[in-house]
Amino acid sequence: MRDQFPDGVLPDEDFLHMVRDLPSGPTAIYEAWMDLARITSWWGAAGFIVPPDRISAHQHVGGDYQACMVNTATGDELWWGGEYLVLDPPHRLEVTQQWQQSDGAPAGPKRVIRIELHPMDAGEGAPVTRMTFREGPFAAADGEIEGYESGWNESFNRLAGYLARQRGPE
Repeated sequence: MRDQFPDGVLPDEDFLHMVRDLPSGPTAIYEAWMDLARITSWWGAAGFIVPPDRISAHQHVGGDYQACMVNTATGDELWWGGEYLVLDPPHRLEVTQQWQQSDGAPAGPKRVIRIELHPMDAGEGAPVTRMTFREGPFAAADGEIEGYESGWNESFNRLAGYLARQRGPE
């Protein structure tokens, strides 16, 4: 879903806004984003993996990270990286993200990703957390946002499956 940010956003810029209710508490989801051993279990669109030896991070505000998705059919590599802007466990995570060459040279526009986690009242059942995800800005006219939405949907499906497996049988 497209979302216009009201403050400081030009009319020709769009942001990707996605909301998912996930089958875990905020701490488990935050850790799934931050723990490099966990994120490699779910990060990436269908047909891609993030090998553990292709991700590095200095996880503090101002620290950098770099990762690589590998196409399992072709072996093609897609590198990206960025900087940690906000780390507020287990509620909020904000980073920049930019496609890169394998040496870290920029290969695309820099965008900001914001993840907010809010526990939901699930009654007597297992915990549920609403994850709100925003990424942008995207140029409104280029149609690129739809591809990102598709890729993130696939990643979030994998994240939901990962969290369900970690929770175990009910």
